[in-house]
Amino acid sequence: MNLPSFKKVYEDNDRFLVLNINARDVKCLELLYNENVINITGASFQELPEGSVRNGMILYNDIVVDAIKNTVEKATQNSQNKTKSVIVGLDGGITTSLTTTVRMKRPTSEPIQTSEIENMYQRIEEAAIIQARNKVLENTGDPDIGISAITTSDIYFKVDDQKVGVLEGQRGQTVEMAVYNAFVPDFHIKSVQNVVKKAGLNIIAIGSQMYSLVELIKTSSTEPEDFVLINLSEDSTDVGAVFSGGMASSRSLNIGYLHFLKAIGSKMGLSNKETEAVIKMYKAKKLSESETNLVKACLREVLEIWIDGLKILFEDFPGVKTFAPTVYFSGCGSDIDDIFQALETEQWSKTIPFKNDPEFKKFSFLNSPEIANITDQNIGDDWTYMASASVIYKEIIGVI
Repeated sequence: MNLPSFKKVYEDNDRFLVLNINARDVKCLELLYNENVINITGASFQELPEGSVRNGMILYNDIVVDAIKNTVEKATQNSQNKTKSVIVGLDGGITTSLTTTVRMKRPTSEPIQTSEIENMYQRIEEAAIIQARNKVLENTGDPDIGISAITTSDIYFKVDDQKVGVLEGQRGQTVEMAVYNAFVPDFHIKSVQNVVKKAGLNIIAIGSQMYSLVELIKTSSTEPEDFVLINLSEDSTDVGAVFSGGMASSRSLNIGYLHFLKAIGSKMGLSNKETEAVIKMYKAKKLSESETNLVKACLREVLEIWIDGLKILFEDFPGVKTFAPTVYFSGCGSDIDDIFQALETEQWSKTIPFKNDPEFKKFSFLNSPEIANITDQNIGDDWTYMASASVIYKEIIGVI
């Protein structure tokens, strides 16, 4: 993975932080890399006042800066050697992700030269930025939004239709290369850099959490190279179509976990904290029958809109004709049975061009042998997308 903007900031240190800023809260993980295992050594979050962040956009800098300081202090309170190095993960709602493929016919079968490879990368970079700008224009209607790549990763190389590990020195006449890119508006990158710097931290990378989630799923050798990822974040649902181990394209639906919480809180007249407590009791089956039925009804109202939105999203997925039948579901609320059951049992997928009948699976960082929670805190499935950012750290230090 290529992170050109932040290489100079990186210092060799086995302890680092992962930060996520969303409409609901600021989350922080303290992680320690040890013998190819990422150990979670601390975790904290602080809720944000409503409207502080919207669709990934930071609207009130001072509030977010204070929240970052507080969450970092709490997440690192048990560590003697505190670190200021941080990876900031961005949700799919603010990123534009795509895979670009270039195929080249060569006049000779002599070994492939460095100059030819550089030329292919340049062609991909030019094509990818055009594709990304078109997608941003389609979504926002603003042709003047500047964008930059935050994550770039080689998906595969082929020579004469055969996959190879490297291109240089290979012999063949047909060369193909696929590269994944995640783009983010320049103003958002500057906004993130600004609040993180004011909080006294050093950014070592800003990365796509959809990318890191895909890479974490791939850490198990038994997993397929082709699959679909549905991640429910705080204020959006991000969907990625993965082929040959790389995310070919992604889309976002502006319905997230917060919409489920707000439906329950509004119906029951509860504050945000009270709603969170009710959800915990609901998942633990500790509510009365009448309360349980009320929560189910609230969830059902949002689920109907959410499922309809997913159906429309899948029916208009750029660059994808058919979807792999393996579908992973992760993120906030993935441990609420009603949400997962709606994915499995509703008829929405019948009109979607899956290669076979889709098989839905929950995915959590708890499934990964490369991440371990060594704290006494109950860090659940809703931390998976943050824990997955450890993949970015391992790529930076060159162990992947």
